[in-house]
Amino acid sequence: MALIKGFKVTDSERRIRVGIAVKTLLELTQKTKEKFKLKSDLEIRFQAPDGTIIESEDYFETLQPQTLLIWVKAGERAQTDAEILYRTIREVNEEYLTAGEKVQEFFTEKMKNKVFKLAELLKEVETDKTNESERKLHPEWFQGLDTTAKTKEEYMFRRAQDRVRTYFYRTKDELIKNPMSQSEKLGFLLKDLQEKLKQVKFFGCYFDRSATKSICDEKGNFFCEGRWDKPCCLYIPVHSINPYKSPEERIIFQTWNLDHAIERTRSIIPSIKDALVHDDKLNGKKKKIIDVERIFDDLFTRNNLKFVHIVCHDKGAHDTKAGPYLI
Repeated sequence: MALIKGFKVTDSERRIRVGIAVKTLLELTQKTKEKFKLKSDLEIRFQAPDGTIIESEDYFETLQPQTLLIWVKAGERAQTDAEILYRTIREVNEEYLTAGEKVQEFFTEKMKNKVFKLAELLKEVETDKTNESERKLHPEWFQGLDTTAKTKEEYMFRRAQDRVRTYFYRTKDELIKNPMSQSEKLGFLLKDLQEKLKQVKFFGCYFDRSATKSICDEKGNFFCEGRWDKPCCLYIPVHSINPYKSPEERIIFQTWNLDHAIERTRSIIPSIKDALVHDDKLNGKKKKIIDVERIFDDLFTRNNLKFVHIVCHDKGAHDTKAGPYLI
């Protein structure tokens, strides 16, 4: 007699997971249609995250409880975990991957196979060294890294600094290109912003699990904060990652984004340009000056930055406005 086993069932887009306890594949099919409000005559089948199709009762009985199963319409298939990972890395690094022939040559089918293998390795990663910090206690975590960092925290601290520095230098480059900005005023603004960043060490604390203002918890777990216009991540379970766990998770961590709710390029930069042009104009009897604090806040602080999984990173135009950066 078949035993009741619980399974996690999701759709092909993996928008929501539902727990279903059944004895047979037929029963799973019926309950899935009920839970997902599908038409009773719709023909569906189930697929494992690695792409395996569950076609028979015999094979179904070999599945372990709590296995994730993806329902798809007959004749269709869902992306495997490895394919999702491949697409994510490809999307995030697109501007680099098209930079030259050598890079394009590197990103071949062989590279795709490496990504597939990486996805498989993640399932078998040991987690007993997650809490270790020093290089000598978890040397494999540092393998292949060109860094002098002696601890994971030190390395992650620098990675957060890199991201914030990138925002500063991209902002600087875009403002310098603006012919309407007076160079002297712009120079003072950039100097003020850079000095403020130096005072907070370019917010390296964001990724440092030992810091009080870190985005993650003390163990290094990061949780997606949801799309720019949502109060939280709407996925169940919430997207999460711990780059301190393994070199594989550290690599995938690069695909997560510090996303500006008020967009840097589309909104903040144009508002700064406008402020640089109009800060000399009198408002009644008072002279307007640049609001450096607010610009700094919108560009670099957590008041405007959300940490999000690539799936929750909306690259479309945000319905948000910056400025006016004048006081």
